[in-house]
Amino acid sequence: MRPGLVSTILAGLALALAAAPGANGATKVGDVDYDLDGSAAPVPASLGQLDLYLPDDADPADHLPIVVYVHGGGWRTGDKSNRIADKVALFTGAGYAFASVNYRLSPDPIDAAFPAERIRFPDHPEDVAEALAWIDRNGSGWGVDPSRIVLIGHSAGAQIVALLGSDPSYVKRWGMKPRQLLGAIPLDGEYDIETRIAAGTQRSRAMFYNAFATPAENVVDDAWRLGSPIEWADDEDPPFLVVTQKNSPVRAAAAGRMVDALGAGATLLAVPYDHEGINAAVGSAADPAGETDAIMDFIRGVLAGSSASRVTFGARPPGRLEVAGKRRKIEVRWRFEAVRGEPKLECRLDGDRFRRCESPVSRRAGKGEHTFRVRALAANGEPGPVALDRFRVKVSHRRR
Repeated sequence: MRPGLVSTILAGLALALAAAPGANGATKVGDVDYDLDGSAAPVPASLGQLDLYLPDDADPADHLPIVVYVHGGGWRTGDKSNRIADKVALFTGAGYAFASVNYRLSPDPIDAAFPAERIRFPDHPEDVAEALAWIDRNGSGWGVDPSRIVLIGHSAGAQIVALLGSDPSYVKRWGMKPRQLLGAIPLDGEYDIETRIAAGTQRSRAMFYNAFATPAENVVDDAWRLGSPIEWADDEDPPFLVVTQKNSPVRAAAAGRMVDALGAGATLLAVPYDHEGINAAVGSAADPAGETDAIMDFIRGVLAGSSASRVTFGARPPGRLEVAGKRRKIEVRWRFEAVRGEPKLECRLDGDRFRRCESPVSRRAGKGEHTFRVRALAANGEPGPVALDRFRVKVSHRRR
């Protein structure tokens, strides 16, 4: 048996032993080591772990979408258990899987010497991307559909999920497709690191130097820009719900600029809570501003857009076609439509790659057996089921 297969089986057994019924109608699979590349465990080891929560009635045969939460704490404190009970109840109660992720933290307290070997950007988003890749590779064994991931994070965690949602390179490095991330919900995050450093106090600048780079380090690795989600944001990104403080002009303006950079797929939600209150409101009964309702509406919307329509043929060629001997190819024509909505459609004849198309479509085909395929794309680019049409072209040698 291959070593990799052995480790996979052992990991599965360990997770099965770790799964336990929890409060709020959810089963918890706790302290999962999400290391995939064999790197040294962080100290403490919990910084490389995630907690997975499943509805109590979940079945391994289910294909549950998953909400992944990333905690805040200035990139130097915090834990996957922080303010988590209401979120577990909210998301598993809605029928979703839920995961809370830890990541390596920058020094706390801050060392004013800013040692070069400290944990700093891009360690934090790289760790969370690795956790997502673990879910991608292992989630289906727990009934999780890794093609439907929604990210949510608070404060430093909001910066991380906004960066992962806008810069696809992090998940691509782990073999994931950006379209697996259906949406991102940053809760009162940081989107423009350089601007925040320039406008900040000495204390806040030290926090950013600690987590991203000192001015001298930034000259070398450009961490302030690379770590700023606004630098990557555009209308090709998945939908965003950007939540900010209504009563903080600085934060509201920064969130507004992020939404503008993202384009039509982003929504700004300003609520009358302070920084901690925005996080505490998620799933809480004490949420008069309706933040929780807005989050759930957003998630339902992106999930609805992740399911592509089925395509049906309205008209197609007969199963057998004849082409005169002197002619090499015959033009073949199809009509088709999506069962619901007006999605983007893709067509393919034989070994060609899928290309955008609209009904009706024509293709030229020569002698032999052929297969025409058409499919619809969901809003996130996920392809739907393929409709097939098979036909044969025969050369006729009859005299006219």
